[in-house]
Amino acid sequence: MSKILTVTIPSYNTEKYIDECLPYLIDEQIISDIEILIVSDGSKDNTVAVAQKWADKYPDSIRVIDKENGGHGSTINRGILEATGKYFKVVDGDDWVVTKNFVKLVNYLKHTEVDLINNPYLEHDEETSAETLMMKLNIPSNRLIKHEKIIEQIKIPPMHTITYKTSILRDNSIIIDEKMFYVDVEYICYPLPFVKTSVYLDYPVYIYRTNSGTQSMAVGNMVKNRKMHLTMTKHIWNFIKQIPAITPTTVKKALYQRFSELIIAQYVINLSIPNKLDRKKETIAFTEFLKIEKVLENPDILNLSKLLVRTNGGIIRPAVTIRNGLQSNKAWHVIERSILNSIKRMKK
Repeated sequence: MSKILTVTIPSYNTEKYIDECLPYLIDEQIISDIEILIVSDGSKDNTVAVAQKWADKYPDSIRVIDKENGGHGSTINRGILEATGKYFKVVDGDDWVVTKNFVKLVNYLKHTEVDLINNPYLEHDEETSAETLMMKLNIPSNRLIKHEKIIEQIKIPPMHTITYKTSILRDNSIIIDEKMFYVDVEYICYPLPFVKTSVYLDYPVYIYRTNSGTQSMAVGNMVKNRKMHLTMTKHIWNFIKQIPAITPTTVKKALYQRFSELIIAQYVINLSIPNKLDRKKETIAFTEFLKIEKVLENPDILNLSKLLVRTNGGIIRPAVTIRNGLQSNKAWHVIERSILNSIKRMKK
């Protein structure tokens, strides 16, 4: 491979963001070491034209791929297929990076053979411009260790933190769903059984834009796209059932916990459906799926209620994102009780 790092930028109608995103990735210290793939997912605006200006300026480092619309997952799949970098990272077209820390990351990658790198990231609030440091961990930085050890604290991180060795994705035929939202969960989970070594670097690289009103995790969008979330949740379960027996216990438990969170999120979504008949029908159907699959016979998933109920009545990520979109605490507590009742029915 001719490059140290491939950065894939999934882009759908991101014309107004390309000129914001690209300058942060470009630094003369490392531009010759990286490959930037701007993958336009059938954009209907001027995304391709704007991106091509950057490719013309840096022809040895930037390529524009214009493909038919296939969803976020298809852009990542295409990036994996086309990548020439030893390492692989996804930066969405409406997000950006901390340039000086991105340079540090690329320089680190020149001298390592680690399978997976985690960095903290920053959440940028579009309404207030406030930036919050996320995923700051109490783990020694810049120390190569077995992945099963680091995952005890990291669990399943957001995709903004991750840089993979490209061979982990390509050699294990990692392919994620297309024409769907929420596939970042697959991108995070599917490679984990094959990762042997990890490192935590304590400086933030990725800046994630929030409160733009367009995210698929907004409550209204999650209810609208609930069938996609359900499909993804079922695919994660099928993946968990088939993971190799030699997968370390800590990795298995992290996957079980992430699946438990998906169960909670799916219940919250279903119980937020405005139509009463649809709400009841889809909630019962999901409960029946979990019963048929004997999900709660797994002792690590049997602790689902511990994930749900805390002393303050709160709920863990990712459903907290949905909770913030509900109109009242009363509405939330009704949903919370309904989830607990569904869990009880599963156990009968």
